[in-house]
Amino acid sequence: MKIFQPMLFVGLGGTGGLVGAELERRLRTELCGPDGMALTRQSGHAPFQLPDCLQFVYADYSESDLLRLPQFNVDPSLRAAYARTSRATHNLLPNFDSSPEVTKMLRASLREEVAGWLPPVIGEPEVTPLHNGAGQLPTVGRAALFATLRHSLAPVLEPLLQAIDAIAKAAGDLSELGGGRVSGCDVFVAFSVAGGTGAGIFLDYLHLINYAFQLRRFDGVKIYPLVVMPSSFSAATGGGREAELNAARALVDLFRLVDRQNAPTEGAEIGDLDHDAGFAIRYPGTTPIRLRTGILPTAFLFSPTAGIRADDLRRSIVSLVMSLIGTELGDGRSRGRKTAADDDYQTFSASFINRGVARSSLSPTGIGRQGVSTSLVASMTAPMDQLADLVAGRMLREAVSELVDRPRAELRGDNAVLMIRQLFADSHLEELWERRQLPVPEPDPLPRGGKNIEQALGERIGDMQRQLAALRSDAEHQAAVMADRFALRPAIDKLLQSADPFLAERVVRGIPDSDHGIVRLGFLGMLDSRARAPQRPAGVTEQPPKIPRIKGQLAGMAPARWGDEAVQAAIREQDAWYEWRCRLIWHEAWRDQQQHWQPQADAAGADLDRLVRAFRSHGDQERKASAQKGHELYEDRTGISYLLPPQRTLNHFYEDVVARLIRREGLRETEYEAALLLKLVDGDTWRRVHTRSRRDPDGAVAQVKGQLEARITRLFAESGTHLEERPLLPAMGTLLSAAAGDQEATDQVSKEALDLFGRKLAGLLPVGFTPEGTGPLRVLVTHPRVQAVEEVQEYLGKTLRLPSDAKNSVEYRGVESDSITVVLFRSEMSLTQVPEARKVLRQWARAKESEQAQDVLRWRQRLGYRDSWMVSGEEDRRTILHRLLCCMWNGQVDVVDGDPASPGRVRLRLFPETGPHVPGVRLRLGDFPGGVSSWAELLRSYERWTVLDDERTVEDYCRELMAAQPRGLARTGSEPHPLFVDLVEKIAPRQLELLAERRERGGERVEGWVRPLWEFWAETLPAALDKEFGDQRAVQPTLRLLLEHVRGGTPSRPRHRDDAPAPRHPDDDDWGTAPVPSFETYRGDAERSPSANGHGEPYGAHRGERYAGDRDADDDRAGGYGGGRGERSARDERGAVYDSARAEPYADDDGAAYGGGRGERFAEEERGAGYDSARAERYAGDRDAGDDRAGGYGGGRGERSARDERGAGYDGARRERFAEDDRAGASGGTHGERFVKDGRGAGYDGARRERFAEDDRAGASGGTHGERFVKDGRGAGYDGARRERFAEDDRAGASGGTHGERFVKDERGAGYDGARRERFAEDDPGAAYTGRRAGERREEPDAWGSRRGDATADDGDDAHAPAGEPRGREPWEDDGGRTGRRRDDEDRGRGGAERPARDERPPAPWDEPPGPRPGRGGDERDRYRDNPWDGDDQ
Repeated sequence: MKIFQPMLFVGLGGTGGLVGAELERRLRTELCGPDGMALTRQSGHAPFQLPDCLQFVYADYSESDLLRLPQFNVDPSLRAAYARTSRATHNLLPNFDSSPEVTKMLRASLREEVAGWLPPVIGEPEVTPLHNGAGQLPTVGRAALFATLRHSLAPVLEPLLQAIDAIAKAAGDLSELGGGRVSGCDVFVAFSVAGGTGAGIFLDYLHLINYAFQLRRFDGVKIYPLVVMPSSFSAATGGGREAELNAARALVDLFRLVDRQNAPTEGAEIGDLDHDAGFAIRYPGTTPIRLRTGILPTAFLFSPTAGIRADDLRRSIVSLVMSLIGTELGDGRSRGRKTAADDDYQTFSASFINRGVARSSLSPTGIGRQGVSTSLVASMTAPMDQLADLVAGRMLREAVSELVDRPRAELRGDNAVLMIRQLFADSHLEELWERRQLPVPEPDPLPRGGKNIEQALGERIGDMQRQLAALRSDAEHQAAVMADRFALRPAIDKLLQSADPFLAERVVRGIPDSDHGIVRLGFLGMLDSRARAPQRPAGVTEQPPKIPRIKGQLAGMAPARWGDEAVQAAIREQDAWYEWRCRLIWHEAWRDQQQHWQPQADAAGADLDRLVRAFRSHGDQERKASAQKGHELYEDRTGISYLLPPQRTLNHFYEDVVARLIRREGLRETEYEAALLLKLVDGDTWRRVHTRSRRDPDGAVAQVKGQLEARITRLFAESGTHLEERPLLPAMGTLLSAAAGDQEATDQVSKEALDLFGRKLAGLLPVGFTPEGTGPLRVLVTHPRVQAVEEVQEYLGKTLRLPSDAKNSVEYRGVESDSITVVLFRSEMSLTQVPEARKVLRQWARAKESEQAQDVLRWRQRLGYRDSWMVSGEEDRRTILHRLLCCMWNGQVDVVDGDPASPGRVRLRLFPETGPHVPGVRLRLGDFPGGVSSWAELLRSYERWTVLDDERTVEDYCRELMAAQPRGLARTGSEPHPLFVDLVEKIAPRQLELLAERRERGGERVEGWVRPLWEFWAETLPAALDKEFGDQRAVQPTLRLLLEHVRGGTPSRPRHRDDAPAPRHPDDDDWGTAPVPSFETYRGDAERSPSANGHGEPYGAHRGERYAGDRDADDDRAGGYGGGRGERSARDERGAVYDSARAEPYADDDGAAYGGGRGERFAEEERGAGYDSARAERYAGDRDAGDDRAGGYGGGRGERSARDERGAGYDGARRERFAEDDRAGASGGTHGERFVKDGRGAGYDGARRERFAEDDRAGASGGTHGERFVKDGRGAGYDGARRERFAEDDRAGASGGTHGERFVKDERGAGYDGARRERFAEDDPGAAYTGRRAGERREEPDAWGSRRGDATADDGDDAHAPAGEPRGREPWEDDGGRTGRRRDDEDRGRGGAERPARDERPPAPWDEPPGPRPGRGGDERDRYRDNPWDGDDQ
């Protein structure tokens, strides 16, 4: 295998460690060879040492998992070679035992760094001990990392920097392996999103890896996360509900990061180090760390297909990495094709993954971009390692059985005794073996005669006794010296140079059934016998033998001689006694030293016994293990295909291997496995094995087995000694060339092997083996380098069953590897396009709705526990809302159920056409009490639909919705549907007022509920209105400007239609992707209904109608949406009128008229100036001069503005003329209505600016359709919906009146009608709502401006009712024939059906009781009591 680019692999958690270990094993097999010596012979590397351009870094909290890494499970002699390219981060765990200790420290010491994501202590889980992991809670994992990094980033950065330094210096290694200069680096970060460690720290590691490369100024880096999905784990191994919950938030965080990489947004200003802090991570003592743009283009999600196992999936990931780093940049050929020098990318990985991919595009649903990638890899290899393992295991078992159980020829005769004696000598016990005795001198001259001989024999006994005494002293000294020098282990090692351990074990331990005493005892037996009293020979006593009487021969005639038999018998008796006594002395001396030598002898014997037992144990276990391994090798696998031997069974293959190996080693055919083992394993190996057995006997056995495997692996590819013998396992390249028609290759393989290869290749990709998702599929096929490239690629294209959607995107590459790999790579997707991602997001959604005690959702995130959205970010929501507003503009949004101001369900039609067969989507928005509009739930409902709906057409429906634009955008524009206008100009301003009031009343207790609603109305909706269409042909770039533009033309009067049916009320929610019956609700077609605007007349006939939605200028959180035209206004010397929609001409005097039509002239007083930022026109004012927090949304063009010396007016879209005092703003008036105002009031209309009057403390707006208003010197009038006549004092705001009704009010009372602004009166301390027309009974409003019937209302109403106004009308009756409109504004767009009055609305949980509050008057409600909706910020 060749390596063309450097690689850094980072494994996080247990899964990352397993993937990295498999990758290390595969790389060592490919690069170092089966014996680990390939790179040693090539470039001088240590055995099994990988080149420095391949580096591994592991991080895990579990020490037990780290200790399973390869570098800690090899022979100590190899650990240095492994450690050169592999580093484990051991000090990642803080010095705390439990997670509560960690979080307690973080809240105290790193408050700013963790405040945004560390949840409160309430409900905090306890994980202990931390050294076992993060307890499958990602937030605990991240908290532990921050605790470790509280003083320095060194614990994480040091291993990374060491690896980067090694890669930077590895140009020599890279060039030897086939690569060029080091110009970039591929970083693969493997982890699972199912657990707590990997899922908790991956986001930080991605940033810190980037930071480490930046510190070393290393460019050309690409980071590729390899993400194992939770479906890869069973419930027993970490899968299930908790894993899916972890994955949901992890995927959202990861791909939000990827989206920012693919579509970065940079401002024009720099200098603030905390700029874009939300896109960076702040660590203790450092500035926020951000990813370098483009360094993280995508992430790979790996989900198992049917039948794939967890280990196979890890092998699939490893095959992907090896294919990417082992493939040359360019196509490797120069025949007119792109080469590495012409490529724009630094590495092949970057080229293949990123070329021609548009990940910055928005997803079809509008949620996120298209940075998600999924992958699966199938590979076919000849399993030489596994086959060699099986053959070597069986061979070793058979050989050990023969060597242990059968008699050994080496022990026949005196060979065994000689071995034992040699052990004594090598152990420095030669004298103990000899048991030397001091010589006894013979008499000289030899005596003659009986008496002389008897005397000489007596003297001889004396000499013996003296010698025994001398020997005792010498033996004791020698025994002490021998005990000190005794060393049996080296003696055994020396024996193993010429004997195997099984023979040595017999020599040391003895052979019990041997006829020879020494052989039967063995070395240890003999050593022990030297410490016991020697057996006394027969006839020998403790005392010296008596001297016999010596007689002469021939009856005394011949004197006795020394050589006579009787004399020699006496001498022999003396010698026997002397020998026994000498041995007794040696034995006694050796026994005295037993405490010194016995432990060494026992240890040496135990070592040898342990080694032999390990071999015996292997033999006992190998039979069962071999059967299991053979079954796994031959079973059907998914994604992993093994090219097995053509022999019918493994038994036949084993016999062929042994027979060929015997011939290759020059052994006789009659010899078997035992002879092979002794031939293949030399004395030096046995010595090393014996040494290793002292601490790792199983490892010692594995070492011998590994040596056998290496030799067997080499044999697989060797041809036989005979010409007709082909390789046992032909090379993959040879088989591929032969299958493609190469005759030379065909001659080198058997027909059986070639047929088997074809069948395996055809079945490599089973049905359904394709990455998850709907994005475009690309395929990379790597194969061994061959000569006939085109023929081979054509053969592969025909044989491989590639997915149908990848036929035209297949890339073939020849590599230096004996395998065929198919990489299936699907990209350009969002999360919602990946089925398993949708599954885990659905699990999260269900958990959010019904959280269980063990879910602890707050502790399964990394960046913030307050994010209540499933997938979408703020920019996504603005984009989606922009498109949905375009649909609403076109009339493609129908209110299916409920009030148009707060519908229960809506239907989004894909096209402007109407009818029962127009496809659409129904969304449930929910029911919000107290006047809070459900439109704020539109985006959440849309997101929920896109994630939770399993229909395959969801993506197609979304694509149509997200392509919506207003009709006629490229021409003159089209009329907006009334629902759009109402939402923007009426509902939105009112919602801001309601939420502001609720926020002021509830404070922090309701902030969690108010915040998302406020964000929708105050941030998302305005941003959506101002978002550009992206169409250069558009007459106006945004919806807001388009609305103003179309109001500048002459509208066509829509045709009336009176037969619009009532809306349909579906019983179930099928998301609307199925055909639905026809219904007519808020239709966008101009032919829909004459009352589509809710006023009984076409929308175009009153386009200048005014809406007011601003709050008092003292509140900085409110703004108004809207605009109008054709209104008339009057203003006093200090007040100014502001129209933000269609600036109509007006005059500026104390009672100025404001109104007219298009193109009329405007007058401005000397202190006002006007400027329109959209149409470059003049206006007067900005925001209130006394309060810089209030503003309004509006628009207009060609307008001029006026401003007095104290008031300031500001129109955020189309600046028009207005005036405002220094404290408050008021807006109101449409269709030429007239207003009067005292010298202290100022008028401000944030929606449809009309004439009004206001004092210096309150804002008032009101009046539509020519109504008239009056006001005293202290009151201010405000009409939030249908601006009617009213009066107000200087403490309260009132609005009311529709269709020319008249209102009066005393100088202290203020009236406010939140729905239909009717006549009402209120005393000084509070505000009361009547919600009725003239003559109607008074109604008591709730806290949000909705009415509730009050039987006593007549008393308070009569005093203020103008003369001539009728009383007692029902809410839905018309208003005395003045306009012909129905009573309730909520009936707009509903055809002719009547609707109940607003007082039938169910009360909100926070509605105040109608009864009086003590000390506050009968009409004042308790606005400060707690209610069920009050709660802490979530």
